[in-house]
Amino acid sequence: MHKNTMRLIAFFMTMWFAMSGSQAWADDAQVQPAERTVIEDVGIDTLMPNESAREKNVVVIEKRPFSKAGRGEISVGLGTIASDIFVVYMPVTLRGGYHFKEWVSLELSASYMGCFSNETGENQTRAAGQHCMRFLTPSYDRLTGSQSSDTQLRGVKIKEYSVARVALAPVFSVFMGKFAVANRGIAHFDLNVAAGLGVQVVETPAKRQGGDISYHATFEGSLGIGMRFVFLDFVGLRLDFREYLFGRQNDKGLGTAAEFALSVSFLL
Repeated sequence: MHKNTMRLIAFFMTMWFAMSGSQAWADDAQVQPAERTVIEDVGIDTLMPNESAREKNVVVIEKRPFSKAGRGEISVGLGTIASDIFVVYMPVTLRGGYHFKEWVSLELSASYMGCFSNETGENQTRAAGQHCMRFLTPSYDRLTGSQSSDTQLRGVKIKEYSVARVALAPVFSVFMGKFAVANRGIAHFDLNVAAGLGVQVVETPAKRQGGDISYHATFEGSLGIGMRFVFLDFVGLRLDFREYLFGRQNDKGLGTAAEFALSVSFLL
């Protein structure tokens, strides 16, 4: 009798464990990977013992506390174009764009690097003395000055200056991230690339003293890369590099200009 009782108890316990195991297996099979809840700020030790080794390697990608999608952006900044051996430009640039998604936007930019003067003539010093956003380099003075040993270089005249440009370009934010600022806050950033088309206005000095200065427009293309740092959900800094390719008016060839610009931006 005692043996039969023990056998009966063992039988029921075996059946109970078998049913419990099959039910746990069925419940686990019904949970799809997409339905699993991401657990944040917990250690691996808090996971259930029946979790597999693959499921314990949890990778969490946190979203930004703000979004650029559906928002406009305005930025203003100052840059430098020092790719010309004779002239250095300091363009003031205003950019306005709209973010269709977090990673893609369309941007319209306008830069001014001309002179705030209506004087006419062959005056090369307009670059330095007439309130211009450009200036002649020491190389120009050294090579073309009266002290130059090359008489041909003394007669060199700059045939055209860049005055302004307007460009439209899509911008793609390919990488995004964040970092701590002095252990007091989080700054978000993105690395972006841009390619666009635009129009450049150039100034042609008069060929003789007292003559009129003429202005012409030429199409140009641009390629660029930039970094955007957002410290709050609406304000930040931008560092942009742009390479411009355009047609020269006088030399009848292709010209290039490389621009670095630092801007303050506002998300609307």
